[in-house]
Amino acid sequence: MPRKKCRTLYPALPTGNYRTDKFIFPPVYSMYVLTLPSKSAKGHAKNMGICLQKLLEAMGTSEMIFMGDNTLPWLYRNSDYTPAKEGVHYLITTGISASFNGGLVVPVAEIRIFIKHLFLLVRTNTILQCVYGVDRGQHLLINVCQYGGVHISLLSEETDRLFNESLPASNFQLREGNTCYSPWAKSSAIPGRTTIV
Repeated sequence: MPRKKCRTLYPALPTGNYRTDKFIFPPVYSMYVLTLPSKSAKGHAKNMGICLQKLLEAMGTSEMIFMGDNTLPWLYRNSDYTPAKEGVHYLITTGISASFNGGLVVPVAEIRIFIKHLFLLVRTNTILQCVYGVDRGQHLLINVCQYGGVHISLLSEETDRLFNESLPASNFQLREGNTCYSPWAKSSAIPGRTTIV
């Protein structure tokens, strides 16, 4: 979906301009960071997708719309790291071109595969923007960070109640303190992550 159309249809999706430090985020009722026990980043990516799919299904969500918070294309950077290459290949097979910076509609039935690749792309800095997902009704936002946390922003009291009722079906755990870190990492370095200065 073209970026302009996506912004018009889903104004709850956050946007940011890193040059001007201007960021737009909708009013939020509650926020949570979800995690799960994992032994490796690759296993975490797979399990995170499965758990998120279970959570969204329990909440009655049929699809999510994902878009980066800035105008950079999804495929702005390349990576030599194999998991990142696999993620780029996955996005290309979904029809994303090198210049695409719009919204991607992902049925919940495909969330487990999409999130697995998105996490590994974010983790390795292959996707530079902060990618958010919103449901069609614009009741919740999700974002996956490089440490494997699923950040959920709920936009109403009713959605918060539904989320808390649905959470046990997912096997996710609430992370205390909203601080993210890689529980399986032996150091602070993230394999495959690069930064161009």
